[in-house]
Amino acid sequence: MAEVRITRGSQVESRHEVSYCVWRDGAVVRAAGDVETPHYYRSAAKPLQALTVVQSGAADRFRFSDEELAMVVGSHDGSPQHAATARSMLAKIGVSPDLLRCGGHRPLDREVYESYVRAGYAWGRTEDNCSGKHSGMIGAAMALDADPSRYAEPDHVVQQRNLAQVALFTDVPAAEIGIGVDGCAVPSFSVPLAAMAKAIARYTTPELVPEESQEAAARIRDVVAKHPEMVAGPRRFDTVIMRATNGKLLSKEGAEGVVTIGVADERTGIAIKIHDGGQRALNAFAAALLSELDLVPAAATARWYPRDILSREGDPVGRFEVVL
Repeated sequence: MAEVRITRGSQVESRHEVSYCVWRDGAVVRAAGDVETPHYYRSAAKPLQALTVVQSGAADRFRFSDEELAMVVGSHDGSPQHAATARSMLAKIGVSPDLLRCGGHRPLDREVYESYVRAGYAWGRTEDNCSGKHSGMIGAAMALDADPSRYAEPDHVVQQRNLAQVALFTDVPAAEIGIGVDGCAVPSFSVPLAAMAKAIARYTTPELVPEESQEAAARIRDVVAKHPEMVAGPRRFDTVIMRATNGKLLSKEGAEGVVTIGVADERTGIAIKIHDGGQRALNAFAAALLSELDLVPAAATARWYPRDILSREGDPVGRFEVVL
């Protein structure tokens, strides 16, 4: 089992166990831990879910901009830009933000959150990190002549199409895919890490998937490469590494310590799971692995790994250590 160790002085204070898989050219080429046990994708499934928005015809019918389509893939900061983008999508569709089933939460970015508090701004559904995905799903429901108020329910045509996308890209039969409910109220899919790595490798090298999906996958991959700020935010892992590699990588984190990373046109995908769900371990481990694989400049990931643990006075008192 790989792990992230947190040291203080000469002692290991905490450990985060990790499983990961690197899939390349049709096979697992590097792995640690159990890559065949299913784990929930959580928001790392958003690139696959975005395919339904394109293939349903919604992206073209409602003339979603490249930024709007990129945000369908996003777990964004909830910044004014992100919220305005969600409202723009909903206005094009012709529905109210009240239709969003994602709920609402404080913005993920601390600086955005603090700016809202200072301004006395009450955030809502469009500031929810999943508002882009949900706006896209509502658009897909409308394009498919299905009830948009039920778009989040597992038996709805939008969710059934999302399930089919996961099955197609992972090669896991739909009947064998675990289904739970995500924090934003839509179905969350569970497959092995090896299948996740395969799926993101195929997604970012569209020639590996059936012809009917190639155009949609390439389109989404390319708008995300152009607008990585819509996927997360300027201080968050996904956006930083996509910017640092000029869109060569497509990175998408999910809750509870999951990330999938594909390398454009190189038949390569990575899937990582931190078993205790720790976000601090996820970013450190992903940074170390990407650096070892020479996929991202070290300067881009230095804020996550290698990394000192500091006292409140700013003095180093410990370290993050990654064991691959």
